[in-house]
Amino acid sequence: MKLHGLLVRLTKKNKTMTKNFVMAIVLLGVATVASAKGTNESDFAVVKSQAKESVFKVMYQGDEKSTVKISIKNDQGELIFKELIKDTDGFTRPYNFSSLPKGNYSVTIDNGVSVRTEIISHEEVNSKKSVRISAVDTERNKVALTVYSLRKGEVIIKVLNEAKETVFEESQFVQGGFGRLYNLKDLAHYTIEVHDASGLIGSKSF
Repeated sequence: MKLHGLLVRLTKKNKTMTKNFVMAIVLLGVATVASAKGTNESDFAVVKSQAKESVFKVMYQGDEKSTVKISIKNDQGELIFKELIKDTDGFTRPYNFSSLPKGNYSVTIDNGVSVRTEIISHEEVNSKKSVRISAVDTERNKVALTVYSLRKGEVIIKVLNEAKETVFEESQFVQGGFGRLYNLKDLAHYTIEVHDASGLIGSKSF
């Protein structure tokens, strides 16, 4: 598959690092979604790959087709990677950070109407499960959940309403990692909990 976009010119300090990073990217494909004319509001989330430790998936969905710019910077603000995806209203793309130093990175999506940025943590993973719950769109109650673990096992994901009643529950088998985007537009206030065999391992209220 041909990787669309462009790689910006970087300083000599970052050239080798960037080359390795780009070569590790595998295009999953562009998923077309229904579009409508308007202000091109977008949903955007970054989740860890289920299969590979250092791969992060960027998920994007817009109201209408546009040229989308993706840029990734390290915690010093240095540009690591940049590309353009033309004429799209939705996609999922993986980025492999295995050749990059551990630390925080910012991933920015610009569709020409709005600019969204999410901070991700590329870090050493231990044998314990790691849970990350983050709001993607607070007005429309969209939440991204990522669970990562070196150990195989089942986790239970629960959504509780304001009265702490369970309104949604599902189980997922985690082998390396699990990531999902949840649309909770019908709930004004809610809590997401993640449980495994040992009990509660992560929660966040909105």
